[in-house]
Amino acid sequence: MNYRSDIDGLRTIAVFLVIFNHVGFSFFTGGFVGVDVFFVISGFLITSIIHPRIQQKTFSFAWFISRRIKRLMPVLFVIIFITMGIFTLVMLPQDLVKFYKSIIWVVFYAGNIFFWKEHGGYFDGGSQEAPLLHTWSLAVEEQYYFIWPLLLAAAYRYLGKKVALYASIALCIAATVFSQWGTEVTIGAAYYLLPTRFFELLVGSCLALMWNQLPKANQITSHILSIVGLLLIIVSALVLTEHHSFPGYNALYPVIGTALIIYASSGVVNKLLSLKPMVFSGNISYSLYLWHWPILVFARYTSVDFTLVNQISFILLTYILAILSWRYIEQPFRNFNADSFKAVATKLYIVPSSILIVLIGLGVFFDGYKNRFPTTIVAMEHALHTHTSKSRKACHSPYRNSKNLPEDECIFGENTKNKQQTNVFVFGDSHANHMIPFIKILSGDAGLLGQDYTLDRCLPIFDLKWGSTIHLAEKCKSRNILAENHIQENSFDFVIMAASWPGFNTRRIFNDERLVDNQKIAVLLQLKLTQTIRAIIDSGATPVMFEDIPTLRGKSPKCPIKQKVFNEKLNCEIQHDSNELFNELTTSLKSEFPQLIIISPHKLMCSGNNCLMTLNDIPLYRDEDHLNEIGSALLGRLFLEKNSNPFKSKYSRNINSLSMETIK
Repeated sequence: MNYRSDIDGLRTIAVFLVIFNHVGFSFFTGGFVGVDVFFVISGFLITSIIHPRIQQKTFSFAWFISRRIKRLMPVLFVIIFITMGIFTLVMLPQDLVKFYKSIIWVVFYAGNIFFWKEHGGYFDGGSQEAPLLHTWSLAVEEQYYFIWPLLLAAAYRYLGKKVALYASIALCIAATVFSQWGTEVTIGAAYYLLPTRFFELLVGSCLALMWNQLPKANQITSHILSIVGLLLIIVSALVLTEHHSFPGYNALYPVIGTALIIYASSGVVNKLLSLKPMVFSGNISYSLYLWHWPILVFARYTSVDFTLVNQISFILLTYILAILSWRYIEQPFRNFNADSFKAVATKLYIVPSSILIVLIGLGVFFDGYKNRFPTTIVAMEHALHTHTSKSRKACHSPYRNSKNLPEDECIFGENTKNKQQTNVFVFGDSHANHMIPFIKILSGDAGLLGQDYTLDRCLPIFDLKWGSTIHLAEKCKSRNILAENHIQENSFDFVIMAASWPGFNTRRIFNDERLVDNQKIAVLLQLKLTQTIRAIIDSGATPVMFEDIPTLRGKSPKCPIKQKVFNEKLNCEIQHDSNELFNELTTSLKSEFPQLIIISPHKLMCSGNNCLMTLNDIPLYRDEDHLNEIGSALLGRLFLEKNSNPFKSKYSRNINSLSMETIK
């Protein structure tokens, strides 16, 4: 196909939506849809390139991969080397090791898998300090580039041109439905991985396949389609947020919008996109995309404030570096002359990859060069990276393992050989999981054995549908049936319920519908909690409820470390707002069930509403709302210093609530 300057202009829209979102401009809460615009463009252009050759049976996979290497890898390698050098100077040791490992995955076009496994959700706090996080989208595209040409070539060979087109359209529809299903089942994987993103690239590919068969729009229709397309992209960038399920059907807005603009070809929007400034920025969009994120991560990591002046400065710096890398790296290497695929692959891929692997091996061997920091800083960072969800991996399940039964290996205490005498059972969500070290301290002091059985985002309440989707709500309800059966089948002395308890503003509760009325939420929770506690008491156990801890409200869990290393003026205090709904519920439950024990760990960290992120100079958190393993245990020990152990007496008299004395 002939060169389309408007598509380069469309790249400008895409890249700046992403940059404005990442830099923190609040009006583009859905700016991440710029990546979806890129996906459609990539699918369209790549299919436009390979389709004629496949039809003519002249397509060469080696030729195709050579083009991709020359187009993508030189500037990517340069930015990786520069980023690696800079972050080696400033990054904390364990963060640096994780960064080094991510480079390997990025180089082998699997960065999206690494970031999903190691950082979880794309919008999670820890992921925002991964210097190469943004390369997940490059991995998705490259994986598509490996699969799609083979599929298309096979379809043309065995099905013929007409059937191949129909099969591609059918695959696109099926992939869209699958993407929606994926967003309902899992959050992180659906965002990062190719199967749930496949339809976005395939929309562009199908448009390219049908290009010569599609009716050509007249001028008025082109204007209308291009305007509608742009509105779909911009409105989705303004309306969508990180809390919407994505990609799935929500991704159709920017995807269809992009396809409409490409199809319109000569509409008013296409003409605007063909203006020289738009085209130039589109030409350097790849470098813009690669540079912007490491700059923002460096600023965020070293505690630079994201003021308006700084935000604009970050964008200007990104633009300048992008121009330089486009002019002196991208352009020369596009015309790189080599005799064969082997020469291109060796000089532009294998050699720089090998150098990186050697450097990364050294960095990992020397533990992220931890001698750069005092031992106190190393100890602080070590605590921050202790995750109960990892050390108790068999006992804490993601939704995909929700049907797992309680495991004997999840029994903890001094004498775990006699597993028939397990006294304490813990169930709930990840906020129950992060309290296990705290609970271990209490149960160990009382000479009791405990067992934990927790599930991501699942309230420990029987017969309640709870979750971000109906599918997940059903899984949570089924999981709690397994927990209830286990409680009834065993003679536990204590059953502990801990969770990120909902407040009046929580909008995740399901019964047969999503509840938004506060009174209905309170009534439903009151009913189900009453039934749950009664069932626990009927089993012969004493019910225990853990109140939740304060959240960091956007502050980094590394704040106490950064305060010592980068900026002593950093304010690392956090605020605790009482959960009114939880307080109302527990007050009522306590009057009905006097044996109910309520433990409020936040009282150990807080003076009034002001709370600390450290204890004995050790960070307590591992992310925005979870304690690290060492911090949880420290709070458990402090609890015993200030209070009697409720587990030493099955029914603790004179306990209205174990709300501990405030630390002065």
